Order: sequence, then C-alpha cells, then structure tokens
Amino acid sequence: MAARKSVEEKLDALDELVAGSDPVEHVAGLAVALRDKSSRVIAKAARLAAERFHYDLVPELVATFGRLCLADKPAKVDPSCVAKNALARALVELDCADAAFYLAGLSLRQPEPVWGGTADTAADVRSTCAMGLVASGHRRALAAVTPLLFDPEAAARLGAVRAVGCGNPKEAELVLRAKILAGDAEPAVVGEAFSALLSVAPEESVEFVAQFLDAGHAAHAELAALALGESHLEAALEPLKAAWRDPLPRPGLRRVLVRAAAAHRTEAAVDWLTTILTDADVRTAAIAIETLEAFRHDKKLAAGVKDALVRRANGELLARYAQLWGD
Repeated sequence: MAARKSVEEKLDALDELVAGSDPVEHVAGLAVALRDKSSRVIAKAARLAAERFHYDLVPELVATFGRLCLADKPAKVDPSCVAKNALARALVELDCADAAFYLAGLSLRQPEPVWGGTADTAADVRSTCAMGLVASGHRRALAAVTPLLFDPEAAARLGAVRAVGCGNPKEAELVLRAKILAGDAEPAVVGEAFSALLSVAPEESVEFVAQFLDAGHAAHAELAALALGESHLEAALEPLKAAWRDPLPRPGLRRVLVRAAAAHRTEAAVDWLTTILTDADVRTAAIAIETLEAFRHDKKLAAGVKDALVRRANGELLARYAQLWGD
C-alpha cells in the first residue's frame, strides 16, 4: 500500500500541478485538494484557484467553506481560520455573487484559546464577506454590513468600513458619517472612514472631515489631516492651511500637516510647502525638512524643497537638508 502523502508533499504537488499547462488538470487537481483534510492544503488550493481564474471552481469553494463551518471542532479542523479566510478571499476575487454565502459569513465566529482566555479568529472572514456582499450588488448589502461597524474585533470593523466605501455613494455617505460621529476605540477605523467618505462624496465631505482637525481627539485630528491630503481634492488643501495658521497648534500636528500636504501631490501643495521652507521660523522649517524626507522620491516636490532652501540660504537648514537628503 502506497504511503500517505504528508501535508508538505501535498503542497509541493500543488506547485507541480499549476506548473503544467493543462487547465483541465488544474481544475481537477485543485478540486481534489479542496476536499483535503488539511486546512493548509485547502488554503493553498483556494489561492491558486483565484490566481488562475478558475471560475468553475466557485461551487466547490463554497461547499468546502460550508464543510469547514459545520465541523464538530472547527478550531481544530481549521485553526486560525486559515482555510476559511483563503476560501472567502478566493470567492470575492472570482466575482462570486452568492449573497447568501456572504450573509452567512458575516456572522461567523471562531473562538480559540489564547493566554488568558479566547480570541475570535474569524474577524478577517467577516471582513472579506462584507466586501463580497457589497460587490455582489445585493440590494440590502449596506444594511447587512452596518452592524459589523460595531463588531468587537477591530479588524472586522476596519473591513466593514472599506466595504461600505465600495457601496452606493448616497447610502455609504450616511453610514460613514454615522460611524465617524459614533467614534471607535481603534483610531485607524475612524481614519479609514475619513478616507472612504472623501472618496464616495468628495464635494460634500471636505468640510465635514475638516472639522475634526480641531477636535479634542489628537489621533482623529491627525487622521483627518492625512485623509484630506491623500484625497488629492483641490478643496482639501485650504483646511490644512487654516489649521497651520492656528497660533497654538496641537503638539505634533504641524508635522502631520506637512505630511498631508506632501501626500496631496498637487502644484498648489508644493507651492505651499516651499513657502513654509522659505518663510517659517528655522525650527518649523527644520521640521518640514525632516518630514518631507519621506517623500524625496517625488521629483517635483524634491526640486521645490531644494530650490526653496537655496533661496533662503540658511546654513543650519542647508546642513540639516544635506544630512537627511544626502544632497
């Protein structure tokens, strides 16, 4: 009797399978792998199915996900949701429009023992299913995803914000505003909501996001600034300038405002930054030089920085520039 293949051998066999040129063999081999007992083998088969655009494997992917969820001990069969994560992502990448599948995935929980208690390892699965449901065009997608904005796990909340940002703009704007006003224990979730809001409703959202530049929450002020800069919206630059003019700015905010202006990547933003370098006090200009070094690959910005410092001809600033920029 032939010896059973180890998990590593099965993984190697999948590499050999996809190295071949027969797509029929690919599908057949991946289908077999999806029925394997090893979550690692299943996960790799799912990733390969998506990479090779094997749309005909969608039913098999859905069936495998269901089998894993119905296992008596799901944490033992698929620890850390390695396979279920890969299966859900593959289905989204393969444009699966099975709303029932995604709706079920939104409520998946998998508690696993950790030091001091348990941890839910299915947060990323819920996040992926939220994106899949919105992409499926389900008419009640945003209503179904909204509860995930208040999930106990930050990863799920973050994924929910991203999913909402891909939904119907009018509905998404309302949901994102509500989430921002409700706040979140994880600042990154609010930051993602700022960015998503500026994307789905750019003209209507600049003023709303800009009000958080003067908020009591320092992290939210910084995230609002970065979201405005990264939006590349023409109207987003003025609130950044207004925050800069504050005679008593929050500690550290000016450094963030410089980063936001650099991320704006417009000629107007570069002009403003060069004005800071030429007109601001030496300490503030030095902060700008230090902050902008991260954007030195931007040729237009780099040229503006150098020209401004040469015109100013301040030895201390030129030395700091040479030290950081190597120019």
